[in-house]
Amino acid sequence: MIVAAAGLASSDCERLGDGALAQPVNTLSSLAYLVAGLWIVGLARRSPGRRVELAVFGVAVALNAVGGLTFHGVQSWGARWVHDISILAVLGFVVAFGAARLLERSTGWLLRAYAAGLVVLGTVIAVFPGTVQALSGVLAVAAGATELVEYRHEVPALRREGVTARRLARLSVLAVLALASAAFLVGRTDAWLCSPDSAFPWHAGWHLLSAAAMALYAYGAIEPHPMVSSPACR
Repeated sequence: MIVAAAGLASSDCERLGDGALAQPVNTLSSLAYLVAGLWIVGLARRSPGRRVELAVFGVAVALNAVGGLTFHGVQSWGARWVHDISILAVLGFVVAFGAARLLERSTGWLLRAYAAGLVVLGTVIAVFPGTVQALSGVLAVAAGATELVEYRHEVPALRREGVTARRLARLSVLAVLALASAAFLVGRTDAWLCSPDSAFPWHAGWHLLSAAAMALYAYGAIEPHPMVSSPACR
């Protein structure tokens, strides 16, 4: 069952208060996902090649703001599930999109695979909430593997065409994610840099940096380059 637990987000190193928002800084920094998601949806409106993919990914990114509000802020019933499924929705999309790209599948195939994956993931974490970290890890590895395969194809193009804005954005994703992951790890309550009364907890940095990485991924990897066409985009 999906249940609310006492002390939600207590591991994210911001002291839980008794105001309208339990963790104000972590809650407000989650709005970065809303900004990134809306920006990605804006890309979709200007990108006929992958309009559907960008729109779906933008919504998934924006949902993390809802997850942050419920988990770090109001801590309502079901907050953990909303928070966790929004994270898995982003990772799951990257995996599904990467698979569609590598297998040269259509947008319809991508959407069906993604929807089926979300149903399975949502059910699993509802019944077994403790599996979310393991599932996130598996999806992150799978997403990274598909991107590394794509990076292999980027090297010859980089030599031919040089560095473009989109290629630079794509190559920057892993670097920004590395910084985000570092902020996440040092921002845990049991980490040595944790300061519960800090004006800007490290976990808020994780929110800002991971949102930036999602926007970079959308711009660099999902939106088609002017001279590139892929069956997954049609």
